[in-house]
Amino acid sequence: MKIHSIQIFLVFSLFLNAATVLAACEKGTTIAELAKIGQDGEKAFMDPEGVAHLHAFALRARELVLPCLQDKITPRDAAAFHRLMALSAFTQKDLSRVSAEFHAARKFEPGYEFPVDVVPEGHRLRKLYEQAASLEDGKLEPVFSPEGGYVTVGGVRGAPRPEKTPVIIQVFDAYDPISKKQALIETRYLQPGEKLPVWGKNPFGITAKDLGIDNKSAWVTPKTWYITAAVAAVITGSLYGIALYNKSQFQNTSGIDSADSDRRLQGYSDRANAFGTASVVTGITTLAFAGLGAGFRFIQEEKPSHADQQAGSRE
Repeated sequence: MKIHSIQIFLVFSLFLNAATVLAACEKGTTIAELAKIGQDGEKAFMDPEGVAHLHAFALRARELVLPCLQDKITPRDAAAFHRLMALSAFTQKDLSRVSAEFHAARKFEPGYEFPVDVVPEGHRLRKLYEQAASLEDGKLEPVFSPEGGYVTVGGVRGAPRPEKTPVIIQVFDAYDPISKKQALIETRYLQPGEKLPVWGKNPFGITAKDLGIDNKSAWVTPKTWYITAAVAAVITGSLYGIALYNKSQFQNTSGIDSADSDRRLQGYSDRANAFGTASVVTGITTLAFAGLGAGFRFIQEEKPSHADQQAGSRE
């Protein structure tokens, strides 16, 4: 089967987009952008060749658009997002996540039904959608907001976080008399079992440290970048190995006089070039990740300790 360059790009983009979220949002995103991606994802779901596109839409919505939102999420917006996540999970045969995402979607928009041009009558997904309504939320966990601010869970202000249901949490700061509004601090998508951050004080005096939550980003530690580089190296090796295999098949002269030999040789050539190019790109990415790990390690080693700072202040 001939591999088109656009397919290689889509697969590789899924790998690279995970690293994109490390950078701060260069510009804010809107609910309209999130809704458009959801609509595109629904169209891709029923397309036999649209699986890669659906996964790319889901990844973009989850990692790039949602965290950079400048708008308030409504329950209807949240439900649409959870349906997109469920469609993507269904194509990956992750039925437990499909059920959880559908349960969240039905919780925030109980009256929604899939159009038949998106999910036909009798499709297995419809049964999963119906069954999700009877699932349990689990324990309800309070979400502590910043002092003077507030939080929304699935677009519902002051709602608790359900233990067994994925949710979108938005955190708003205290009222600013200059801008005359309460600024959106963060939009977070939490999976069941994921630790809930503490954004403000709480009546029990529980701190993030007490809950085992490390507020230091994992992306400023060398270990994270070294692990990422190792994963990229494995991908690079796999791609290069596939390229070498196709090259060897292209150079193999046995059976060259068969009826479809020209077509097979062209296929081997195309695959060798495509995977070879992809391996070069991932190889460069591997070196970049390793360099970032070394850079953060150097920064940490150069940073003066608290004791050194105190000694300097005494002098």
